[in-house]
Amino acid sequence: MAKAGFNLDAFISKNADYARGYTFYINVNSTWVQGEEQRFLVRTSSLPASTIDPAEVNWQGNVYKIGTTQVFSEFTVTYSVDVGDNIRKNYMEWMNVIHDPKTNEHGNPDEYMFDIDLEHISHQTGDTIMTYKLIKAWPSAVGELALDYAAKDTATFDVTFTYQYHTTD
Repeated sequence: MAKAGFNLDAFISKNADYARGYTFYINVNSTWVQGEEQRFLVRTSSLPASTIDPAEVNWQGNVYKIGTTQVFSEFTVTYSVDVGDNIRKNYMEWMNVIHDPKTNEHGNPDEYMFDIDLEHISHQTGDTIMTYKLIKAWPSAVGELALDYAAKDTATFDVTFTYQYHTTD
């Protein structure tokens, strides 16, 4: 039985369309990975998550949970591999600036941390729905590149980013 005052037609007209998960851009604003090529070869990603850890406080025999520090999850991007494997090479160079395994030298954070912009876009108008900015991000992992004679799909690899925090517009 429908709830009094509920109008199915009004509900459908207000909620006829939703944002799509396949309309997004990622811009990595680093010295090593730039340009339209990296933007269009992104295959999958997800918008960054954050949580606030609770702390328990005892007061008059009761336990109250209060919020403490906000924690920002790592962020992963899956790229389709370009013909020259240039994007993956660029990420490997970037990782070598963070830590060079040949010399065992570590880079200056000001030289390897960059902002990343994520834009969720309307599939109808092309306008930006929401912009996320990951502040001072750097690649903490460049994933494997699976090679398989039986595979017919485009080759892909993941890049996992660690960052300080994110903001939204």
